[in-house]
Amino acid sequence: MKYKAQIAGLLIFALIGGGFFGVWHFFFKELFAGYKQDSALKDSLEATLKQMEDNFSGYKPELLIDEWQNMVQPWRNAREERAKFFNFGGWYDIEIKPQEDRILKFWYTEETNTMLMELYKKVYEKMGGYDRFPLDLRAMLNVPKEEDWSGQNVTKEQIDLSLRKLQFGIQISEFLLKANIGSLTTIAVWPRRFPEAHQQMLGLQTVGLNFTMTARDLVRFLESLRQEQRYFTVDALRVTYPYISYAGEPQLNVRLLLTQANYRPPHEESAPGAAVAGAPGAAFGPGGSPMVIPPREIDPDRITVKPEELGPVGRFWKWFKRTVLYMN
Repeated sequence: MKYKAQIAGLLIFALIGGGFFGVWHFFFKELFAGYKQDSALKDSLEATLKQMEDNFSGYKPELLIDEWQNMVQPWRNAREERAKFFNFGGWYDIEIKPQEDRILKFWYTEETNTMLMELYKKVYEKMGGYDRFPLDLRAMLNVPKEEDWSGQNVTKEQIDLSLRKLQFGIQISEFLLKANIGSLTTIAVWPRRFPEAHQQMLGLQTVGLNFTMTARDLVRFLESLRQEQRYFTVDALRVTYPYISYAGEPQLNVRLLLTQANYRPPHEESAPGAAVAGAPGAAFGPGGSPMVIPPREIDPDRITVKPEELGPVGRFWKWFKRTVLYMN
């Protein structure tokens, strides 16, 4: 009992010392560390400012900016002028819009049937039948049918994307019909790619084609591609002639990879509010494909809320409760 006062005094002294240590560790230590960082940043900025004053002494900033813009602007003008050569020629463009009072799936089915009916009329006029042309162009282009969306809530974005894919396939088919193909077997649309070699300013759309054509028409077709007012390139070409005993003009079996390119301005020059660059077809510029994939739905059950961070006083009180007062 005679040491009770000494023990109480030591505990009070320890509590006071612990309190001072906690205040310094959780409050003043962080302040001093921030002050050192700010002081180092101040010294660095002052050194940079002095270096810039020495380097640009006697020059007017506005004159330097004007001179730099005069050098850069001709490059931009030349790039924009050449960019007109890189477009898809409206092959993805559609003018039809869903009617507000119609169910989207039913309206979509009617519109795609109408588009295909117009195409197959041209196929019959050119070929005299349908046996030398793909009978199910939608399946070949991976364009969904009404039954593929059974039980789904179809959005306007999905309708728009599917119609543009079908429109692109129809334009390719009509392009080949005008070139006097004898038959068409395959249309394989590759995923669009953006090469780093072009700083992702060109979207390349490659299509694999398998058709038959006479030698004369093939030469004319390749020459017409070379003289087009927009970019076309044949990445691969294979020509075979398996029908040696064919009575008429020889029909060559042609397989080729045909690529088009579409210009899109750099991200830093895109207009505010433009489509996200990572989306397919976003910022594709004139003649491009404004295809949009609907945003991924958010699952409320998977949303995590980041806990609010405690300040210096809150961290000290939490440490004091757990360490000194033995409280959780």
